[in-house]
Amino acid sequence: MLVSQALPYNKNVTYRKHAIAGFSWQTLQKIFTTGLSFGKIFILARLLSPEQFGLFSLVMIALGTTESITQTGVNITMLQAKQPIRYFLDTAFVIAIIRGFLIGSLMIVMGYLMSHYYQEPQLIPLITVVALVPIIKGFINPAIISWQKNFNFAKDSFYASLRLLVETSAQIALAFILQSVWTLCLGVIIGAIFEVGLSFAMLKEKPVFHYIKSRGQAIFKNAKWLSLSSLLNYLNDNVDDFLLGKIVGTHRLGIYHNAYALSHKANYELSKSAYHGVMPIFSRMTQDNEKERLKMAFFKAMFSTLGLVTLISLPLLLFPHFFVALLLGENWLEATEILRLLIVAGLVHTVANLTYSLIIAKKQYFYLNLHMIVSLILIVLGITILGKEFGLLGAVTGILAGRVLALPIALYGAKKSLN
Repeated sequence: MLVSQALPYNKNVTYRKHAIAGFSWQTLQKIFTTGLSFGKIFILARLLSPEQFGLFSLVMIALGTTESITQTGVNITMLQAKQPIRYFLDTAFVIAIIRGFLIGSLMIVMGYLMSHYYQEPQLIPLITVVALVPIIKGFINPAIISWQKNFNFAKDSFYASLRLLVETSAQIALAFILQSVWTLCLGVIIGAIFEVGLSFAMLKEKPVFHYIKSRGQAIFKNAKWLSLSSLLNYLNDNVDDFLLGKIVGTHRLGIYHNAYALSHKANYELSKSAYHGVMPIFSRMTQDNEKERLKMAFFKAMFSTLGLVTLISLPLLLFPHFFVALLLGENWLEATEILRLLIVAGLVHTVANLTYSLIIAKKQYFYLNLHMIVSLILIVLGITILGKEFGLLGAVTGILAGRVLALPIALYGAKKSLN
């Protein structure tokens, strides 16, 4: 019989196949989106001023802060759970919609507070309009997490790439018409509307507005530590913009925004591709108690990702002036002096981000949160002390120092998770 002649199931080969597929698709997606981001910067840096980029950074702080404060952990819970996606789908949909309206309301309040803090009256209308984004995104089909859970990384990458393509195209088209910060804000809203439609078009499984209390409790129980982690992670990624907007002003914040996009963010996005590719694998290995395979998979992911990110960063590291002039133009040459520091900070952040994938899979949230708390404190101190004394260059030096000094905690957390 054909069954008797079949090759035995090799779990190690299956894990490796999924890990390679996940990393490959996510890496292709990040390369595409990074190229798209560079193209957007190339065009918009010649149509918009550093002040306008700085204002947009502050608007996105309001969006990101409220999103992280209200994090429910829905997607992570659905990914980690042994139950099928359908089990949590309707309840997750209700939670996401309510959360979207809550975020929108909080953003409007933040708009008034931030306009006074930064003495920028434009922030009130800008943040109020962008408050539509979380309300719209609350209606995204939660079943999109099934692509990661079932290792269907091709669809996940296609979805993310297409959403960003629409958002970027809208921003570029609007820039030629408006040539103001509204270009960036309205483009984000258009991207959110498209994302909702795409999430329903690409999936057969559709949610309905139906809340089941026991399933909601399971989501919130798992989210207790994840919510803190999400907030700390967001603050670590964005406290720089928050402080720099006050210490060095919106003009230099705009310079920093695009220098970050060219260097630190590019590294971080590639590490996130590895994170999304290996996190489902690490979770499955943890469920199956595959300790040795988990250890081997973690080290392979760490060294291959770090090597790739370092290789891609080398041109910017060696020729920062050339690439700033080429991609941003002569008006942005101030970014040259901070580019190398941001590249190294991005490499350190890459290592930390990959330890997170293991720590979350093992649910060792203590080390995850400890690392982010220490990192946040050190970065705030570095930006505040060095930024006030030496300006933008000092602030970026403080960011790098904070990331380097906090890294041993993340590495120790990964070691404990492996043991």
